[in-house]
Amino acid sequence: MNFGNFLNSVGNSMCGVNVRQGIAHMIDTAKFALDDPNTAGQANAIDDPVPPSSTVLLSANPCAWDSMFSESSDCKVGAPGGTAYHLGTAAGAGGFVWNQAPGSADLDAAAAHFVAAGIATGCDGGTGISSCTSSTDSKLSGISSQALSNAMNFFIRNDDTARLDLGNSLAEQICYIFTGSYTVPCGYLTVTRGPISAFPGLTTSPTTVNLTWGMYTGGDDSGTAIDDASLGGNGVRDPFDSLLYFRFNSQFVSGIPSIQSPAEYCSSQSVPSVSASNNLYLCNPSFDSLSNQMEFAPCLTVSGDPVYGQTSNNSTGTCSGKLSAVGAGIEAENWFGKNAFTIPIISMLDQYGYLNNGWSRMINSANGGVPNYFTFLDAHNAAPTVAGTLRTGLAETTRSVSPFITSNFWDGMVSGNIFDSLAVTNPLSGDLVYWMALSVNQLTNSGLTYTPPAGTTQTFRFTLRSDMFFQDGRKVTSFDVAFSYLALKGTGAFAGGGAAPMTGVTILGPSQFDINVNAVGPFTLIELSALPIIPGAYWSNAGSNDWTSKISQCTATGATCYPAQYAVNSANPTTTLCTLNCTFPQTNMNVNTGQVGTSYDPITSHVLVGSGPFTCGTVTSAGSGSCSSSGTMNPPVGGSYVLSRFGKGLAPGSSISSIYFRSNGNLATYLWSGDTGDGTKDFLNFSVVAGCFGAAVTTAAPCAHFQRGIGAYGGPVPVGLAQIAIVNRFVGVNWVAPSTWVTTPPFGIVQLNPVLYENIITLNPASVAGCSTQYPTGGYDC
Repeated sequence: MNFGNFLNSVGNSMCGVNVRQGIAHMIDTAKFALDDPNTAGQANAIDDPVPPSSTVLLSANPCAWDSMFSESSDCKVGAPGGTAYHLGTAAGAGGFVWNQAPGSADLDAAAAHFVAAGIATGCDGGTGISSCTSSTDSKLSGISSQALSNAMNFFIRNDDTARLDLGNSLAEQICYIFTGSYTVPCGYLTVTRGPISAFPGLTTSPTTVNLTWGMYTGGDDSGTAIDDASLGGNGVRDPFDSLLYFRFNSQFVSGIPSIQSPAEYCSSQSVPSVSASNNLYLCNPSFDSLSNQMEFAPCLTVSGDPVYGQTSNNSTGTCSGKLSAVGAGIEAENWFGKNAFTIPIISMLDQYGYLNNGWSRMINSANGGVPNYFTFLDAHNAAPTVAGTLRTGLAETTRSVSPFITSNFWDGMVSGNIFDSLAVTNPLSGDLVYWMALSVNQLTNSGLTYTPPAGTTQTFRFTLRSDMFFQDGRKVTSFDVAFSYLALKGTGAFAGGGAAPMTGVTILGPSQFDINVNAVGPFTLIELSALPIIPGAYWSNAGSNDWTSKISQCTATGATCYPAQYAVNSANPTTTLCTLNCTFPQTNMNVNTGQVGTSYDPITSHVLVGSGPFTCGTVTSAGSGSCSSSGTMNPPVGGSYVLSRFGKGLAPGSSISSIYFRSNGNLATYLWSGDTGDGTKDFLNFSVVAGCFGAAVTTAAPCAHFQRGIGAYGGPVPVGLAQIAIVNRFVGVNWVAPSTWVTTPPFGIVQLNPVLYENIITLNPASVAGCSTQYPTGGYDC
C-alpha cells in the first residue's frame, strides 16, 4: 500500500519534497500495521516501495532521507519498516491510535516541513521553522492564501477497509495542522471516497496533463502486472524490477511533448498513452538514471553490494565497470525515499480461500496466490458444484479487458486467460518457461545477417511453435507477434512495458522473428517475452480482409519477402517503418487508433480473440462472442464473466486448430509421440514411425507403440498418416523448455507420465491403466 500524490512538479520541486515528507511524519506506520483491525497480523510496515516479498533487494538505510530531521535507530540497510520519517511512537489523536499527537516530535516535524515548503510562516503564531519544532499543538500559522485557493483533493479508496482507515486518519491530520480541528473536509483539503473503478487517475491523457494537486491511497500488487503466468523470471524474478522501473521510470508516463526532455524532466522516450503505468507522472532524471542502471545492469548482484546491517547504501562492487542490478536498485530506493516520491505504508499478506469440496491441483503461486493462470489451467474437480465449472469471485469489476488498457488484477483475470505470451513463469519458482516459443537465442549485431534497426545492441531470436492457432482458426504468425509488440509499445499500453528496450522487429519467416533491443540486463528477456500476443486481423488499421490477404501472401510456400523489418519510429511510435521490400506493408502494422481508447469495448465489438486457453463466448471466423452477464465489458457488481475452454466439446488431441495447443489432451498426445525437443533424437523418432507406416498390427517394438494409445485412438491400428502427422507435429518441441522434464525438470512439476484431465475424460498413463484397446480407458502413452 503506497500513499501517493500526482504530479507535484513531477518529483523535482523541494516544495513538493517537503510536503510529502511532512505528510510521512503524520502517522506511525508500524502502529497502523499492528493496530488497525484490518491489518493486524496481516501486514508489515514498509519504507520502500519494494515489498518484503522481494528475496533479492534489501531495503535501503532510511535514516538520512529526511531533509530536516534524522532518525536515530535501526539505521542500516535492511532496516525494519516504520523507521523512515519516524521520531517517536504515536500516542494517538483524532480517534486513530496510529496518528501522531499534537505537540509530538513527528507532528511538529510535519508542520515544520509545511513551513519549509512555503505553505505557512510558522506555528502557534510564531515565525520560522523553529516555532514548529517546539510547538505544543503543531498548528500552522501565517498560512498562504494560495493554500486555501488551491485545495488538494484526496481520493480515499473505500473498497478496502484498511485503505479507508488510512485515508481517513491522514485526512484528519492534514486538516488538523491547518485548522486545529479534526473535521474533514476542511478548506485546505477536499476528500473523495470511492472504489478503484471510480478513481480517475488510472486513465491518462495522450494530449495534456492534469495539473491539479491530488493524493490517493494507492497500491501495487507485489510488482506483478497483468497475468501472473506471463510475468517473468529465469531465477531472478522479483518485484523490485517491476516496481522501481516499470512503475516509476519516466519512460512510462503519457509522454506529451510539453513535459518531455529537454524542455521538461520526463523521458523523451515516453509516448502518449491513455493507460500509462507511471500515472503519477514521476519524472526525476536522477531516479530515471538509477532505475535504468538497475534494469539494464550487466549482472544481478556482485561482491560489494550493500548487505544487511551496513550503513551505506552505496555499492563498492561493479560488474563490467557498472553497478549490479541490486547495487543500482538499493541506490534507487535510497533516492526514492529521500524524495518521498510516494509514501509507502504497509505490505499486506494476501490470503485466498476456496471450498475444499473435491478440488485438486490448485496452484499457490509465489507472487499471486491461488487465483492465477495455472490454477485455471490445471485445477480439477470430478464433481464441482456447477458441473464443468470453476468459479471465482472478484472484489471489483474490471476496468477494461482490452489488451491496450488492461492494467490491474481483475482485468488480468479475464484477459490473461484469453491471450498468451511468448514465455511464462513457473508460478512456484519464477523460472522462465518458453510457452509459445520453441526456442530463444540471444545474438550480437555481428551474428546477424542483416542490418538491424538503429540503436540495436543485442537481438533475441524467437522460433514459434508451428501448431498454434487463434481461437477463430487463424494461425499464429510472426506478423501477429510483430504487430502486438509494435502496437502495445507504440500506444504506451501498460501491458507493453516489457518492450521498452525494443528498437524493432525483424521477421525471418512465418514462425521465426527477431526482437531487436538497445540494452540488455538481468530482466530483459523476462519482461520482453511477457507481452500478450493479439491477432492483427482484429486490431490492425488495415482491417481483417486486407490483413488476412497479406498474411496469405507472406506465408505462402516460396514467399521471398524475408527478412521484413519494422523499426520503432520515435517521431511517431504508433507508425512502423518497413525498411525492406516485403509484401506485407508497413501500414498493416499500424493499430486502429479507434480501438485503443478506454471506452472501446472488445466484447461488443467481437474482437476479444486470443490464442489462450479460454474463449469469450463462442468464437467463430467472424470473431468472439459475448462472455459477460451485461453483454459488455465491466459488468456491474453482482454481474459475471463466463469464459469457455478453448476446445470444449472436442475429444482430447482430436484437432490442431480448434483446441488450445497446450491442453491436457495435447500434452498426452505429445508424450505419446515420443518427441522431446532434441532435434537429432526427434528426427530418428520420426524415421521410426515412418518406417512403421502400413505395417501389420504387432505387439513388438517399435511399431507396437505407434499402433496404440491416444495417437491411435486406443488401437491397435496400422500406422497411417494421422500417426505420422502427430509425431511430425512435435518434432523439436520441448514442452518445458529451456528445462528438460526428465533430467532437469521445472520446480514443482509432476513426474512423467502424469494422470491428466480434459473435460470429463481422465487420461491415464499406461503405468496406471495398462494398454487396453478402448480409448480413453487405456493408457494414453501405450
